Amino acid sequence: MLEQAKLMRKLAEPWENGHVDGVNDLLPPDVVYHLAGFPDMDRDALKQFMAGFHQSFPEFSITVEEDLVDGDRSAHRWSCTGTFSGQGGVIPTEPTGQRTQATGTHVIHWGDGHPVEVWHFGDWLGWLQGAGVLPALG
Repeated sequence: MLEQAKLMRKLAEPWENGHVDGVNDLLPPDVVYHLAGFPDMDRDALKQFMAGFHQSFPEFSITVEEDLVDGDRSAHRWSCTGTFSGQGGVIPTEPTGQRTQATGTHVIHWGDGHPVEVWHFGDWLGWLQGAGVLPALG
């Protein structure tokens, strides 16, 4: 397995288990992490966001489905499931207890063997609808 693919799987672990200090071993302090709907984050801001996400969705898992590597760029397609059962965190409403799922992709730009920029794309509208936070459209 390529190093880029290994890193993506290791990056999934703090999202799943909430042990966000593990990100220190994976991303440099000045990484730029883009997540639609949120300001760009460096490593510390990302760790704070991950901790809040895990608080809202303590039962969360990610499966990396596919990795593509081309020079200093890589793309990683994933699917995830979770249950909105935690109080507080990134979702400021009462937990619904509903299980939800989403798919998405991380695009990572590499410099000197380390991620320097990460683009995180996911179906978060569908995620929030499945969690019972937003109503279905239509």
